[in-house]
Amino acid sequence: MAPAPEATTLPLRTLRVGSVELLGEWFSIVKAGDSQAVRAAGFGCPSSLAYSVFGRQSELLETEALDDDDSALAAVRAYDNGDASLLDAIDVHQEGTELRRAMWRAARLVEPGTLASYGDVAAIAGHPRAARAAASACGACLVSLFVPVHRIVRASGKLAGHADDVSVRQALIDHEQAMGMGMSAPVR
Repeated sequence: MAPAPEATTLPLRTLRVGSVELLGEWFSIVKAGDSQAVRAAGFGCPSSLAYSVFGRQSELLETEALDDDDSALAAVRAYDNGDASLLDAIDVHQEGTELRRAMWRAARLVEPGTLASYGDVAAIAGHPRAARAAASACGACLVSLFVPVHRIVRASGKLAGHADDVSVRQALIDHEQAMGMGMSAPVR
């Protein structure tokens, strides 16, 4: 995960939102104020994603469209075309404990086309006995794709439900495989 995002210099009055087609569906991105950090991302409408981060406050905020050339939108377009490399450069910001943030940073290290178990992510994060914490962090992730929780599986190799349902996770894995990011055994 990139370093902490720059502080928002404007009072939080505005959400900047955008959507781009990914796998034939709309994938939405939410940023807050003048920060470039992605605060929420996933399949679905931007207002639902904004609500997941800001609660009822999101209904009181002005909404502006992200520029078409926004770096996060461009990264999702590139991913849709088979290039996942731009996703790593996108700054994300999620609230969470230090342990949860460590799990999200570890999940970002799982390469496209590779699966890792919750235990693997916990070990990468420096907490080898915290597989359940890794699963919890993946389930709480609001910036899916930028933190690729779709690549994180149970120890059995089976997908579990997260913010994106299992069918969406499988579609993302299938996409990576079809685009030449071939699947390999879980990371150890």
